[in-house]
Amino acid sequence: MLTPEQALDQIDQLLEEERTAIRLLDGERVQAISDEKLALMQSLQILLDGREDLAPKLQNITAGLRRNAVLLANARDCLRDVLAAIPGAPQPAPNATTTAPIRLSLRG
Repeated sequence: MLTPEQALDQIDQLLEEERTAIRLLDGERVQAISDEKLALMQSLQILLDGREDLAPKLQNITAGLRRNAVLLANARDCLRDVLAAIPGAPQPAPNATTTAPIRLSLRG
């Protein structure tokens, strides 16, 4: 089993990899990283109990998650615009939804 520090380091590394994958529009890698982050976040809910000393690391990861979310939203919008400009290209469903985000309490 991972220590909280190892899990946070892995998430931090995945965020860097995800940022690169988003910029390269590598959807398969973005999805794989998302699955890995989900598993790590779920394990962190148990591992972080009583570990206030890790708050600064969690704040950095939270900022990284937000940055990547903005990149993903921009990439999605760019792809939607490109598809709209191509005659006959498949169009996204107007009310397409994504899965609900998982929330991790940083306060306990």
